Amino acid sequence: MANLPSLDTQARVASDAAQSFVEHYYDSLNKRQPLAQYYASTSPHLTSASVKPDISINGRVVESVAAYEALLDAQGSHVHYDIASFDAHPVNPNYALGCPDALSAAADGSEVGGGPGRGKVAKSVRDGDRVSFAVQVNGTIRYGKPAATTTTTASSVAGGKDASAEGAPAEEAFNEAWLLVPHWEALGRNAARGLRKWVVVSQNFRAF
Repeated sequence: MANLPSLDTQARVASDAAQSFVEHYYDSLNKRQPLAQYYASTSPHLTSASVKPDISINGRVVESVAAYEALLDAQGSHVHYDIASFDAHPVNPNYALGCPDALSAAADGSEVGGGPGRGKVAKSVRDGDRVSFAVQVNGTIRYGKPAATTTTTASSVAGGKDASAEGAPAEEAFNEAWLLVPHWEALGRNAARGLRKWVVVSQNFRAF
C-alpha cells in the first residue's frame, strides 16, 4: 500500500524507538523508579480494546506491572542491569488496535483538502508513527558487591530458591524480548507532556 511507511522508514523508526526505550526503561529499572508509564496498561484506548501487558519472568506469568514491581522489590536495592546489546525490527507498519476515531483514516476525510492518503493521519502512518516493533535485549544483572552472600537473584525470585544457599555468583546473564505498540494518547492532539510514544504489550525475561 502506498500509504504505508517505506521499509527504510520502518527500520529507522524501530531502531530509534528501541534505543530510546532501552535507555530509559533500564535506567528507570536501575533507579527503582515506577515502570507503569512504559506499559500498555497506562493507555485507556489500548485497555478498552482488551490490550494489556503480557509479562513472563523466567516462565512465570505475572499478572500486572504492579506485581512485576513487587518481584523487583524482592531482589533488594543493590541490583543493577547492564545492557550488552539490543536488536530491533518492525512488526506491523500500521498497528491499529485500540486506535481512537480521531486518529483513524476516516478522520482525514473531515480535513480541508483532506481525503484518502492526503491528511494528517496518512502522513502519520507514512512517517512510521503507527509501527509496532520487537526488541531483543541481552545483558548482565549485578547483585551488589561480589562478596555479598545473601542476595536474591532474578532466577530465585521466580523459582523460590535462595541464591546464597546455592553459592550463586554475584552476576548472571539475562535475555529479554519485548513487543511495543503505539501509545495512542501520546499521538493525539494536546497530548500530555512526557508520555512514552510506544508502550509494552509483551515482555519475556529469562535469566541464565
